[in-house]
Amino acid sequence: MPDARVRHAIYHAFAEGGIPLSAAISHQLHMPVEDVSSAMERLHAHHAIVLDLRTRETLMALPFSSVPTPFTVAGGGRSWFANCAWDAFGLPVLVGVDAVIETTCPDCAAPIVYRVEGGELVDAHGVVHFAVRASEWWDNIGFT
Repeated sequence: MPDARVRHAIYHAFAEGGIPLSAAISHQLHMPVEDVSSAMERLHAHHAIVLDLRTRETLMALPFSSVPTPFTVAGGGRSWFANCAWDAFGLPVLVGVDAVIETTCPDCAAPIVYRVEGGELVDAHGVVHFAVRASEWWDNIGFT
């Protein structure tokens, strides 16, 4: 079950507000870094995580992003980048915190702010637009 252990370590690092690097996961799990890297490759192949094409480190473990995105989520004294609006709304529920989600309108650059309290969206307003159909997200998940 090394894949499940590595996946859990990736999500735990993200949930704590960190970036899950293979060397740190190797140390944490007392596994050779080669075994961690192999597990990460298998998880990537099964769409459980997304690896950076250059570094082969975790780029995304949905809803978390290891790089800055237009969707920030802050709560419980931590902050995260979400990959898209969809992920931004799910992230506070996954981590179990009340949170503020911030982004900007891609059309006019006006700030957009949402709050999630007790697992519920507060003061729902606006519209979320997905430029790519859900059935096509994995065709290019980085773009989506």
